[in-house]
Amino acid sequence: MGKRNHKAAPYMCGQCKQGFMHEKAVRDHIADKHRTIHGCGVFRCIDRVDGPDHDPEPFRGELSMAERSIAAELDVAMGERTDDLWLIGGA
Repeated sequence: MGKRNHKAAPYMCGQCKQGFMHEKAVRDHIADKHRTIHGCGVFRCIDRVDGPDHDPEPFRGELSMAERSIAAELDVAMGERTDDLWLIGGA
């Protein structure tokens, strides 16, 4: 019997990478199949984590030139200070 596809399962065995729907199922699997392995962990797949979306604004140095110029135009329109004024032809 092959390993299950863990893409649809939010929890994964740290040893064999088998996927499970519940954390308790992973712990039971570890106790049954990997009892001689100490420190075998339970992993939660990050693409299945529920919660608020958090996409922090990237550092200005990580933006492309087009993204920096758009951000500079928005900063000027909102009356905020910007270091990228030179990108939009300002002095």
